[in-house]
Amino acid sequence: MPVLLLQILVFGAYTLALVFLAGEAFNWKEDRRLFYVGGNRLTLVPMVGTFVATWMSAASVLGYTMWLYADGYVAFTGSVNGWLIGLLFMPFIVRKLRASRALSLPQWLGDTFGDRRLRSLSAVALIGAYTFYMVIQFRAFGTIVATLLDIKVIVASALVYLFVLYTTFGGLPSVARSDTLNLALILGGVLLAAGTLLKRAGSLAAVHAAIAERAPAMLSPWSEGWSPLVTTLMMLSWGLGVAANPQYAVRLLSARTTRDAYGTLATSSLIIGAIYAGLTVLGLSAFVLFPGVRAASDELAFTRLFSLALPPLPALALFLAVLAAAVSTANSQLLLAACSLCYDLSPREGRNRGDLVTEDRFLFKNRLAIAGIATAALVLSQFRLPGVLLIGRYSWTVVAICFFLPLYVIRTPRPRALFVPLSAALLLHLFLTVFLGLLPELALLPALALEGLLYFGPWRKKS
Repeated sequence: MPVLLLQILVFGAYTLALVFLAGEAFNWKEDRRLFYVGGNRLTLVPMVGTFVATWMSAASVLGYTMWLYADGYVAFTGSVNGWLIGLLFMPFIVRKLRASRALSLPQWLGDTFGDRRLRSLSAVALIGAYTFYMVIQFRAFGTIVATLLDIKVIVASALVYLFVLYTTFGGLPSVARSDTLNLALILGGVLLAAGTLLKRAGSLAAVHAAIAERAPAMLSPWSEGWSPLVTTLMMLSWGLGVAANPQYAVRLLSARTTRDAYGTLATSSLIIGAIYAGLTVLGLSAFVLFPGVRAASDELAFTRLFSLALPPLPALALFLAVLAAAVSTANSQLLLAACSLCYDLSPREGRNRGDLVTEDRFLFKNRLAIAGIATAALVLSQFRLPGVLLIGRYSWTVVAICFFLPLYVIRTPRPRALFVPLSAALLLHLFLTVFLGLLPELALLPALALEGLLYFGPWRKKS
């Protein structure tokens, strides 16, 4: 069977599977609690599926692999270590989150501190951060599908647009169902490709020996271009951003029981570790076998490299893993961005009214918002923007400023005491990154320090 025909058939099968799984989750009697958090009744298997599939974005699968291919283990130090540090924080907020009946993290923040302004401010920040982060998914998906189907990138990007719209229109139940399939494709595709490439390279020891001979600096956990301090700051900032990311907080809110939430974190850590191990083998083995592959973007380099390095079937499985990662992350972020726009920023929609007609109208507005935000991300994906990991770094730092201190540091919230510190921290981060040109990770720690200083400082008003 010709390779192109096989790729078209596999892509068609993936499309049909998404349509079926997402369509099965549509509910005729839905309200905002079901739409946003699955009615707080997701069981362990779909919880693990949606948690891990959302975690493994195109930035993780494609961006990390190409950084590893280019620079070696500094990519693991700067990114994977940070992401896993963020995972270690999460068990400490399960009970705190589940004690709330909030439908979003901005609502939780506003309710906890008794300040509507906090809810609006954090909602605006999330809309901006997630809209740009979805650009990563559209770019990665578009480039790979264009290669698979031999079509233009804009047409391929429009396909992910349609996939994401359809799977998001059903709310979290639809997202969770499709994510179970996406996780299977991500895990299977990465491990199959890594195993195939490692077999061609000989063994992991042989890969390390070849790298030690050709480019020994790649085996160092620190970069020659960046000091250990900068790499460590990147690792910590990504950890803080992951720990405070509403994507994962909403999953913990959606679990049927607290035990399911803890079980999700424990099981997910094992699967995430296996996927990162596979991506690490993939990037290092590809460097040994096919060094020096470059392109105008990480997405093009990835498709070119693994089209050369892998036989057709493992290459197709890997590319399908990237597609699944892009769809699963984009629909999660799109759902949260629509929630921020339609629920958190609208004073009239501050609570669930229970009237089905009112709920239908409200959810119709959400679906319009989903279409609008996805369209904006699709348009932005056609412009020349920074690399996929850099866009993610800006997004994660904004998230960390909004939610890390309230979730993990502040034990006794004081009413209306956080708005000024949080606003000042966001403005400082904007000034340091946009006007002074600092890396977002280097700007994050001063911003968090200012936020903490203004909140805990001796001059604060006693409540």
